[in-house]
Amino acid sequence: MAEERYPQLLRAPDFRWWRPLLGLLLAGITLASAAVAVILGALLVGALTGASPDAFSEESLDPDTPLGLLANNLILAMLVPAAVLAVVVVHHQRPGVLASVLGRPRWGLLWRSAVLAGGVVVVFFAVGFLLPADGNAADQAAPSSTTLAALVAVILLTTPLQAAAEEVGFRGYLSQAVAAWFSRPVAGTLVAGAVSAVLFALAHGLQDAWLFGDRLAFGVVASWLAWRTGGLEAPVALHVANNLVSLVYNAATGSLESALTASTLPWQFAVLDVAMMISFAAVLHLLAGRWQVAVRREAGPAILSGSEAVGYPGPGPSTPRPAGNEHPWGMG
Repeated sequence: MAEERYPQLLRAPDFRWWRPLLGLLLAGITLASAAVAVILGALLVGALTGASPDAFSEESLDPDTPLGLLANNLILAMLVPAAVLAVVVVHHQRPGVLASVLGRPRWGLLWRSAVLAGGVVVVFFAVGFLLPADGNAADQAAPSSTTLAALVAVILLTTPLQAAAEEVGFRGYLSQAVAAWFSRPVAGTLVAGAVSAVLFALAHGLQDAWLFGDRLAFGVVASWLAWRTGGLEAPVALHVANNLVSLVYNAATGSLESALTASTLPWQFAVLDVAMMISFAAVLHLLAGRWQVAVRREAGPAILSGSEAVGYPGPGPSTPRPAGNEHPWGMG
């Protein structure tokens, strides 16, 4: 079988045109069911702890409260089990195809990308303070120290899950499902990247052209990173770093709700944000070549078949691969 890049990993020998449709339907139903369960659980916790005077009101789960932010992040985190279920049940593949071309997360690449992303995001975030502020923004009252501590704890513990889950859902399963319909890898990659980026931007609700363009650009850059590095480690690192820095700042300044529900973005901040994404992608592109990142799956897909172990379709290789080819990072 020809070498496969990340977007083509679900186009297995037993591929049928209806598998992506069924998989997306199953993932959607799973996500909706899990979201209802999370909301009910959060409302119950709010009622038992007295976190809100009216625990079963919509206001009790406002995103600027620790419980509301926790519920929001956990709902988005459910994209991971939804995608995994679709890959295993519908496509009969191991869930590791969602992580990388090696069929597993490459932790070494993830941590290296995280360090780079953290540095780039902090630098550009600091530059943002030099830009003219929005004169129409209302003054926000900083939360109490107790509320702030709870918000920061929720952000640090669950925002990485939320950001990673969005990458698994949009750049992972959605992109691979769309690309599987195309026998030509280039066409599949381009269409999948475009569909993923547009739906990712639309999923954030009503927004002006600059905010939509900012989110669309992130989707495009993240899709390119997944293709360039053969997995989700780099997109996840950028997404996590961006969300952590911005949310901690917004929580500290009392602007968390307005940031999470924003529908407008000044053009200069959109331009700065896109420059940040491109800068990260450009540096990682150079480093990925130096690090010899694996970008293709050469041995064919791992298929789940009943109780059989996952292996190659047809006879497996008679001799093991040369040492070092499978673990270019030296880490699992």
